Amino acid sequence: MKNVYTRLLSLILLLALVLTGCGQPASTPAPQEPKPGETPAEQPGGPKYKEEIVIAIADEFTTIDPMETTSESNQLVQACVHTLLTNTNLVTMQNEGFLVESWEMITPDHWRFKLKPGIKFHDGTILDVDDVLFTFERGKDKSTTSAYIAKFKEVKKIDDLTFEVFLHDGDVDFNYVFAADSLAILSKEAFETMPEEEAVKIGTGAWKFEEFQSADYVSLVRFEECTLYEVPKTKRLVFRMIPEASSRMIALENGEVDAIMSPSPTDYSRISESEDLKLLTVTGRGQHFIGFNLANKNSIVSNPEFRKAVAYAINKEEMVMAAWDGYAQVSTSIMCRDMEYYADIDGIPYDPDKAKAMFEELGAVGKTIKLITSDAAHRVKMAENFQAQMSRYGITVNVEFVQQAALIERLQTPNNSEETFVLSWTPGKNADYMFRNPIHSKGGRSFYSNINDPEIDALIDAAAAETDRDKRAKMYEDLQIILTTEVINWVPIAQATLTMGAHKDVEGILLHPALVHQFRTVERIIE
Repeated sequence: MKNVYTRLLSLILLLALVLTGCGQPASTPAPQEPKPGETPAEQPGGPKYKEEIVIAIADEFTTIDPMETTSESNQLVQACVHTLLTNTNLVTMQNEGFLVESWEMITPDHWRFKLKPGIKFHDGTILDVDDVLFTFERGKDKSTTSAYIAKFKEVKKIDDLTFEVFLHDGDVDFNYVFAADSLAILSKEAFETMPEEEAVKIGTGAWKFEEFQSADYVSLVRFEECTLYEVPKTKRLVFRMIPEASSRMIALENGEVDAIMSPSPTDYSRISESEDLKLLTVTGRGQHFIGFNLANKNSIVSNPEFRKAVAYAINKEEMVMAAWDGYAQVSTSIMCRDMEYYADIDGIPYDPDKAKAMFEELGAVGKTIKLITSDAAHRVKMAENFQAQMSRYGITVNVEFVQQAALIERLQTPNNSEETFVLSWTPGKNADYMFRNPIHSKGGRSFYSNINDPEIDALIDAAAAETDRDKRAKMYEDLQIILTTEVINWVPIAQATLTMGAHKDVEGILLHPALVHQFRTVERIIE
């Protein structure tokens, strides 16, 4: 019997050895799934990713607080840290839920929204309706958000994830309001437990605020516990402020940065033809314009006939060549072309003879007007070209260039004495967004023409609430005609082609026609 047991034991051991030989040796562990937050760059044998991505931006970054300014340089950084309730899908170009899972228009003035569950803030708290209500309350008196909050009659909490909004007036596109970058949702608990300057840094995005050196750079680090979307392979994202386009281009070619905002049009072919670089482009929704302060009654710019004469006087094709080397589309309407309900109106055409006659009749020849704008390259060129064009009619334009933050501060000052300015307005895709903030007397008044016209207000409100598409289209066409050819708070110049230069291996950058390009998932494989 002992021999039988011995043979049986031998067979069991042999079988065990055979089975072990079919698997991996005991000294070699089987491949493991990546741990949460671990990236392929950290996996042996996987692709290697550049740990730090550097983006060179043209304008100055000043604040991570989404309610403080609508400046592009601030918003593109804020969009990495903070998140909106709804947002534009840059593939489909449709408004979709971001923090919200779903919404329902019960009536045009009554909407219900439901948040996605389990969304984590950088401070570890979980997003709920109280954070939304806190954000709305904070935005009541902010210039960037007051126009949106003023639409609310009541916001009602249903449960931790569901809330309803009752509006003063119907708005069939109300879901677009929550895609306004200044309405990114903030953490109520952070504001209750931290100083405000720290609380505004807490968001739900894949990037956490790290450091800010004024006029130099702002840096972000990956939020490993992001529950909203997959974190990128990049560990650190840096936005460097390099105002000069030529310096940004040199930094890109030298490998100091991985991508650059707004390369000079003269460098487009240089980027496209490089073996190491690529040019990213999209048709921009930004409306670049010459604006007037209608409230300055001491200036000739308050006279609509003078503003009309200026509109006839400007050769927009010439200005497009001067500012963008032709990489822009001349505008005939105050409204942007790719928006809903855009009507292809004729506007005010270039007519130098008519402009000359009107200036002479108004006694404008020999007058001097002031213009203020930022030191961004395209605005400098627009202003200088406007100055040169107006000199042909005997009108002197004194131009002052300041930094973007100083420009906004000057134009926001009540009863300011500014006369003309060069700016741009980049709305969302829906028509109400286009008109309410810069035009409506109860809007954000972000673009400083200081229109205060009850009839225009009423038309904007009525168009937002109209459910009949044909009637609504006619209302928005009427608004375009009235503002572009009669009120003339701006002379619309052009919609520019938006561009970025990048290293060929950089992926995950999505260009936005409304300027707030997305860097949430930016990566670069290095081997």
